[in-house]
Amino acid sequence: MKNMDLLNLLLDRRSCRKFRPEPLDRPTLAAIVEAGRYAPSAMNGQLCRFYVITDPQMLQRISDTVSRRLKGFEEKDCRYGAPALVLVTNQESNGCALQDAACAMENMMLAASAVGVGSCWINQPYHLRKDEEMQALLTELGAQSGEFPCCSLALGLPEGPLFPGRREHTGNGVTWVTGEKNS
Repeated sequence: MKNMDLLNLLLDRRSCRKFRPEPLDRPTLAAIVEAGRYAPSAMNGQLCRFYVITDPQMLQRISDTVSRRLKGFEEKDCRYGAPALVLVTNQESNGCALQDAACAMENMMLAASAVGVGSCWINQPYHLRKDEEMQALLTELGAQSGEFPCCSLALGLPEGPLFPGRREHTGNGVTWVTGEKNS
């Protein structure tokens, strides 16, 4: 990949909120998750764990739990109908758990875009990290004691264009502190 290709990928990537129902193949999902596994982590702790969920019943149970238990999400599908969800967990004892997970998420979102897959960061499982129903689902998935959901990533083929066009960003201000005298 050329430098400009990477820069364009960074600037053109968009969140996808309308997915086609067909499942993604396992090698594609594995490649996306592998990009997450290779993300930087605090002191190279590599404490994130990735649960790749493609089982339609489990996906529905997660969405139903969010819909029932999280105010503002009643009657909504938190994963926007995506056929796959990657739940990223980390250890409660890790003071940089959220930062480590965020690095993994960005890597996966960029990898997904690079291979033509739509993605959307999903926060709702994190907001339910202390909820007993969500904890029961995590245990069912194989989560260990001390593990909590940091974030999740909806993945699937986009219903529309993957790159609908770059929009100008007006937020995220930049201040330069150069040590030079301003004239």
